[in-house]
Amino acid sequence: MDAGVVPPFTAERLPADKVALQAKLFASSPAAGVLDRLPLGVAVCNITRQIVYSNEKFRELTSRGSGAAGLVGQRLGEALSCLGAGLEVGGCGTSELCRSCGMARALAESLAGGGLAHGECSLARQGGHKLESLDFRIWIWAMAYGGETFHAAILTDIRAEKRLVLMERIFYHDILNMVSGMRGICELLREEKECAQNAELELLAFAAERINDLILSQRDFSLAEHGEYEVTPIKMGTLSLLTDVTGLMRREPSARGKQLLLAPDSGDAYFAADRKLVTRILINMQKNALEASKPGETVVTGCDTDGSYVRFWVKNPGTVPEEARPQIFRRAFSTKGAGRGLGTYGMKLFAENYLGGEVGFTSDADAGTLFFVRLPAADIGD
Repeated sequence: MDAGVVPPFTAERLPADKVALQAKLFASSPAAGVLDRLPLGVAVCNITRQIVYSNEKFRELTSRGSGAAGLVGQRLGEALSCLGAGLEVGGCGTSELCRSCGMARALAESLAGGGLAHGECSLARQGGHKLESLDFRIWIWAMAYGGETFHAAILTDIRAEKRLVLMERIFYHDILNMVSGMRGICELLREEKECAQNAELELLAFAAERINDLILSQRDFSLAEHGEYEVTPIKMGTLSLLTDVTGLMRREPSARGKQLLLAPDSGDAYFAADRKLVTRILINMQKNALEASKPGETVVTGCDTDGSYVRFWVKNPGTVPEEARPQIFRRAFSTKGAGRGLGTYGMKLFAENYLGGEVGFTSDADAGTLFFVRLPAADIGD
């Protein structure tokens, strides 16, 4: 096989008796006993991409109900009943459509000696009397045994995951459209003279804005977790951004009966980052501090420079319990009860995965609790 091969492949296949010998050889290998017990689908191919081994979980992914022997000699797409496998007489991997197939591309990388290869694949197939789709994540690597080279493929079914992502996107799209309609009605009413000074209307408009912000925040969080958030850096001043966020948070229910102050020695510096993500981090920091404070207590927030970084921080008088500290940034962990715990996790996810920064905290009985985020201040342009 050409070391630089990419799909579509040639139609070449080994004779059935040769493939049967390879299947018998691999079945005697120590690897077969291990792969049999994996809870994921596994198929092993020879250098012409024909299956010589499959475990039970892989056979469950097929729509034919074939036993292991029935799949020997087939190619991955053929075993999975991919409609694209029948486009050319050479079968799976030989059509132009296969250029975009994640499974074919991962197999090509493994055949070319590229080490562990991985990808995602979506294929359509005729399952019984209906058309269905199969989405899976695949890992392929080469292994040698008995003078033969094999390529083991592990497949995990991600149909439920893909459906959830699609449902999330539809939900965010539809509900944002509804909220946009509410905001539009509020704006039209504001233009009417008799409604211009209506306090209830202002309250409704503020509520619609907050709902919109919360939905966008959750949507961005979902995109970030899937690695799909697109960062848009702009130049900003630390003090003006923090002042805006602090003014907003003073109107939050969590701030009632408490003081939220801006540290008088806060310094102003310019930096470049995604304003939306930084704003979300600062809101979460202040909200957590306010929720952890008692009525009559004071929360202080500030900003400064820290070497080649800018730093935002927020401090409250309370302390984080010792047993909670190692878990504070873990997803779904919260000291506030069930159904919480995305705030600190989201701060770390946004800052460290997308902004090149760092989130941390200190907490003790004398000094209280201080959360901070450090973000690069370099390369901000003119």
